[in-house]
Amino acid sequence: MKSLKSIGLLTIVLILFQLSCTFLSESPTIAIYGDTRTDHLSHQKVVNAMMSKKPQVVFHTGDLVHHGLEPEDWEYFHQITSEMLESVDFYPCLGNHENNSPIYFENFDLPNNERWYSVEFDRMHFIILDSNWDIKPGTDQYNWLEDDLKSLEDETKFIIAIFHHPPYSTGPHDEDEMGLRETIVPLFEKYGVDAVFNGHDHAYERSHCNNIYYIITGGGGAPLYDQERKSPYSQVYVKRYHFCKLERAGDNLKVEVFDYDLNLIDEFKIKSKR
Repeated sequence: MKSLKSIGLLTIVLILFQLSCTFLSESPTIAIYGDTRTDHLSHQKVVNAMMSKKPQVVFHTGDLVHHGLEPEDWEYFHQITSEMLESVDFYPCLGNHENNSPIYFENFDLPNNERWYSVEFDRMHFIILDSNWDIKPGTDQYNWLEDDLKSLEDETKFIIAIFHHPPYSTGPHDEDEMGLRETIVPLFEKYGVDAVFNGHDHAYERSHCNNIYYIITGGGGAPLYDQERKSPYSQVYVKRYHFCKLERAGDNLKVEVFDYDLNLIDEFKIKSKR
């Protein structure tokens, strides 16, 4: 017969286990998607599917609209996203189709200079950059980025960068179109960035290079692209409208990718480097 003391210890262990499971299951949800542009029906389907996962924060990888200087394009965008924008914290980055439009800056109230900024959420540090803007060493954006990476809080578990043009891709655009492998990728590697999310190519792609995941999530409503070439870094390429769902569980970041019918098209885990 077990002693009362051993029964008591067992009960405490079970309670702690249940509490830990509850904590992990209630981890806040983050969504990332991009290139929403012209197919408004598909964009609406992606938003509906994404919101069914109840994200608290949504990031956008750029090209929110087709013509950033056209007010009508922004009206379509807000018709589709208005309910979402009322219920989540929304953080976009500038794509090339925004055309540096003043309408973009009128529509969003973002940190820092609104072109590049960072936000903290659930022990994750998100860095949003403007890959249309000069980011070579010595420029304002480069210096800000390095200062931001140097000043991370001790409790940060993951560093995630988000901007429009991908350093690694196999779609139809020129590979590393903006020359970012020579400018900011060395900073990512030096300071232990865990993942980079981009748009520009209208598909989903997962690449991995030098212990960093490079994710293209450009399937929000723009015309979808075929894969055009091979790369030793590319692991998955899917031509489908989609969004990415992120949840942190301790030292692991779970990434799931769903199409607008909520079919799972990719999933993987990132282990914290800190």
